[in-house]
Amino acid sequence: MKIRTLLMAGLMLASPLLVKPTWSHQHEGAHQQAKDNIILVVNLTTDKGMSPMMAVRFATVSLGRGNQTVVWLNSEAVKIADAKAKKPTEATKMLKDFISKGGKVYVCPHCAQKLGIKELIEGAEFGKPDIIFGALSQDRVRIVSW
Repeated sequence: MKIRTLLMAGLMLASPLLVKPTWSHQHEGAHQQAKDNIILVVNLTTDKGMSPMMAVRFATVSLGRGNQTVVWLNSEAVKIADAKAKKPTEATKMLKDFISKGGKVYVCPHCAQKLGIKELIEGAEFGKPDIIFGALSQDRVRIVSW
């Protein structure tokens, strides 16, 4: 009886180790990636600190998971899409990569005008109310802000 109890207890303790947890961060290849069936809008308001890189990285991961993904740049964040910036930042490079993978980037035209930005990096475009409100009004939309 004691041996049987010990075996059962051992199996119960070891069983979580035999199954890969659903929260595992290890990727097993593109064919295994989740399809979340959402439209992600990443709202970015700053060009300072880690926020721009984290926001664009998050958007790129979402895109890689098969989600429609939009980055909406407003306030000071419009600076990372400035085609005439003297020295492109790491966030600008990441944004260009995001666009090259099929991501959409919209820039607040009023914020850009206030900051003197007239030309955007290739693939980014000035947001228009029909585009922005159209994207935000869909049921599957999730918004994340930095």
